[in-house]
Amino acid sequence: MKDFFKMLLATILGLILTPIVAGFIFIIVGIAALSGDNTPKIVPQSVLELELKGAIVERSVDNPFEKYAFPMMYNDRTLGLNTLAAAIKHAKEDDNIEGICLNISNFAASFAVLEELRNCLLDFKASGKFVYAYSEGLSKKAYYLATASDKVFLHPQGMLEFQGLSSEVMFYKGLLDKIDLDVQIIRHGTYKSAVEPFMLDKMSEASKEQVQTYLNSMWDHIVGNISKSRSIDVKKIHTACDSLLLIGDNEYAVKNGFIDSLLYRDQYEAFLCSQMGINQKNAVNRVSLKDYKKTIPSSGYKKDNIAVIYAVGSILDDEGDPRQETIGYSTAEELAKARKDENVKAIVFRINSGGGSALTSETIWREVDLARKEKPVVISMSDYAASGGYYIACAGSYIVAQPTTITGSIGVFSVIPNFEKLLANKLGITIDRVTTNPYADLISVTRKMTAYERNVLQKNVENFYATFIQRVADGRNLSTTFVDSIGQGRVWSGVDALRLNLVDTLGGLDVAVAKAAELANITNYSISEYPVLKEFFQEFVETFLDNSVSSKLQKSNLYQTYTYFNFVETALEIKGVQARIPYKIEIY
Repeated sequence: MKDFFKMLLATILGLILTPIVAGFIFIIVGIAALSGDNTPKIVPQSVLELELKGAIVERSVDNPFEKYAFPMMYNDRTLGLNTLAAAIKHAKEDDNIEGICLNISNFAASFAVLEELRNCLLDFKASGKFVYAYSEGLSKKAYYLATASDKVFLHPQGMLEFQGLSSEVMFYKGLLDKIDLDVQIIRHGTYKSAVEPFMLDKMSEASKEQVQTYLNSMWDHIVGNISKSRSIDVKKIHTACDSLLLIGDNEYAVKNGFIDSLLYRDQYEAFLCSQMGINQKNAVNRVSLKDYKKTIPSSGYKKDNIAVIYAVGSILDDEGDPRQETIGYSTAEELAKARKDENVKAIVFRINSGGGSALTSETIWREVDLARKEKPVVISMSDYAASGGYYIACAGSYIVAQPTTITGSIGVFSVIPNFEKLLANKLGITIDRVTTNPYADLISVTRKMTAYERNVLQKNVENFYATFIQRVADGRNLSTTFVDSIGQGRVWSGVDALRLNLVDTLGGLDVAVAKAAELANITNYSISEYPVLKEFFQEFVETFLDNSVSSKLQKSNLYQTYTYFNFVETALEIKGVQARIPYKIEIY
């Protein structure tokens, strides 16, 4: 009781103090805003320093506090790919920027995001300006990005971890058996392995085959690009990885061209001064991304506009919340608004989703199909465009994917848990029922399905699969027989998806925007991003007051475990048929 009153008092104080503190902060920000122009001045002989740490996501939220001295209100550990790409593009044409320094720390990003960022750096180098990378420890993802640089420097005691790709799957069948939870699975697709963690204790041969295929495809692409950038023979790269020759042997890495030099930070600074002709008594003038992005002028809104609509996260049966990275009916609404807007001459639909609800996928597909009949709709695939993620893409006028994009997974399934034994054997709870018709309680979670019910639901899954392959066949001008042969729930890399005509070309968001402009026959245009993210102050208040278990878990060391938990939770939450990626894919 004593603890209860403590918690109650703390809650009341929080409710009283939060608006007071927030109001105080807003007043200070307002005074600071009147103090003058806070846009930094970029002087000649500057370098743009990209300090990569934290997570690199699709797009970042503008934060007014970053202009002022409120570090507790500003978290720069999340970087938006859109912000990074815009800064690099602007720096390419900025005479005051002589080059880019990559300061690579611990960061989280997919290979598809890195591919896009890497291509931005390669394009920047085409201007004749330099790109140098420095790190105190390079993971395989960090190293892949760093190889876009003219030179790669590593701390003498740092480690280069580069030994190939791996992907692992967590299986829950043993746990389900222990707690007497029966998960009833209905699926179509030899490779539709999304449900395997509930049924098996290891990967099926079909699942292993598909994973091995797309990992090999991605790895061949990565090794090929590194070979080209570093002038290292592909066989030498494979030998180094197969024998772990790079792990703990930095001299080998330098001697064989993987790294240019082993330097301490002061030595790296001296190198920069020497290259730029700066007296070493004077420090190199570095401009941070946080400051530099304030100097990028806005293009404004022009009569000819390209709407970039983001669809990020799981496809769920709700309105969708971009802050939580979920896709719902609001995505369909954004497509409809862009279709009806006369100033929007083309749409770029940016997809980063492993799927989810089949019903919501069909709703979004409908809007893509309607929009394509009125104006170009170019699909830009990021990390994932699989299962429901590909379903909502296949109606596009043109599809662009990264070589490492996880795509395909054309297949569907349903998951129906049965808690009857768990309740009875573990908790002593039993269920009885009365019905007016034999199957009035169909899809009950407190009893096992009958054979007849399973057959009915299997037919429902088969019907939706038939619709799925028809959508793909119509959108991609393929036969349903061919789509079925490459479907069956199988996952492909972007490289293989191009070969199979599931996509039209390889590239990033910039390629998709350029194609949209070409198809719309426009040259002088503006770009608008949708859905419009919440205002910072609304975002701040919601985040500040968010005490959910998931929020706390994501900020703890249990985050990796939470991602699996969240995947299972979402799979069990979705009602009806699911068009979903095989499992939570983490590539290391």
